[in-house]
Amino acid sequence: MGTSTNAVLGGAFLLVALFLTFLMYYLWGFPFDKQKHRSSAPRSLMTVHRAFGYVFIAIYIVLMWEMVPRLWTYQVELPARTVIHLTMGIAVGAILIIKISIVRFFKHLESTLAPLLGTALLICTLLLTGLALPFAAREAYLRATAQEGQNFSEERIARVEKFLPLIGFEDTAGLEVLASSAGLAEGRDVLTYKCTQCHDLRTILITPRTPEAWHKTVMRMANRASTLRPITESEQWSVTAYLIAITPTLRKGVGDRLTQSAEATESREAIRLSDLARPVDYSTDAAETLFETKCSQCHSPLLVENAGLQSHDDAVTLVTRMIGNGLTADQAELSQILAYLSDRFAVDEP
Repeated sequence: MGTSTNAVLGGAFLLVALFLTFLMYYLWGFPFDKQKHRSSAPRSLMTVHRAFGYVFIAIYIVLMWEMVPRLWTYQVELPARTVIHLTMGIAVGAILIIKISIVRFFKHLESTLAPLLGTALLICTLLLTGLALPFAAREAYLRATAQEGQNFSEERIARVEKFLPLIGFEDTAGLEVLASSAGLAEGRDVLTYKCTQCHDLRTILITPRTPEAWHKTVMRMANRASTLRPITESEQWSVTAYLIAITPTLRKGVGDRLTQSAEATESREAIRLSDLARPVDYSTDAAETLFETKCSQCHSPLLVENAGLQSHDDAVTLVTRMIGNGLTADQAELSQILAYLSDRFAVDEP
């Protein structure tokens, strides 16, 4: 099942748990005959409660059927959120077994323990779904914002067409397939179904990367994939294309967090950048091309134009943030970019 299907089932799981709990509180308000082990609540409502109980169990089995086999394919340490999610899932199963045993075989405990166990089930279900649904919603948001209706925007397709050849994809015909709405949708599905074998989507999508870094990440995922669900070379390029397409969305969504993390190293990096001398072989056209090639890997150059640079120090600060956000360039390239930004945007030159 995909992320969307799991999200729908998780939402239904939570709603059924809420309904069952509130119905249980109502039903347990009726007198209970401890001799006959029978409540005087309306039989019709008891039947409804039992029926939705079966629905709850069925959804739980489906979700666990999907989750448990994945644990055997994890080849890295489980993230803390995944561990808690798994713990809550196991706890729900344990409580279900105890509750069903009491209702079926130990009815003398039903009036005392059933409400407590029902409440515990609701709490565990809230934690279980609360740890999963926000990230499923984020994936749905990425799909919606990276596409126009059912198709990816022309801007995102053009981005893929530009960067795939730069990182080693040489198949012209294949590029037309990858840089299309169908090709990107295939990459999204591979990411959702196969790339989560060893970790969750948050681990993959938390940090925007350059196209080259995305491809290296995908290749590492392919090397760690299980033999039962391998990620082929064509699928690796499909995933890479999809990740390149959604990078601007990721960059926008985590911009504040990345800026804050970059501030931790900003002073040190700024000192290094300030020491870079203006390149002797400086060419405005070459520097502009280098700037657009490097900086457009994660965001639009328009963001730089709107940054309001006023001095060379402003250019140093901006490039420092770019480095913190994933910009990869050697000192010669950085000196070219700094000179270009200072010449074009800064009011007072160094």
